[in-house]
Amino acid sequence: MKKSDIIILSTFSLFMVEAILHYNMGKRDTIKHEEKKGFLPPTKSLVRLAVVVGVFSFINSVAIKELQKTT
Repeated sequence: MKKSDIIILSTFSLFMVEAILHYNMGKRDTIKHEEKKGFLPPTKSLVRLAVVVGVFSFINSVAIKELQKTT
């Protein structure tokens, strides 16, 4: 498998998991009926989203570096 294919699969896998986490976070916010203010989620939810994106971005960068070493 080419290095670019491995990176694509790795990135897709990690961000698919992230998308599912975001979906479930949004679903939970909807169930709790948090008040909507404009087009952004409530502050607490926005911070959680930012943390999840940051963590997955870091994991993705580490995974790509490690995958590049193996190919």
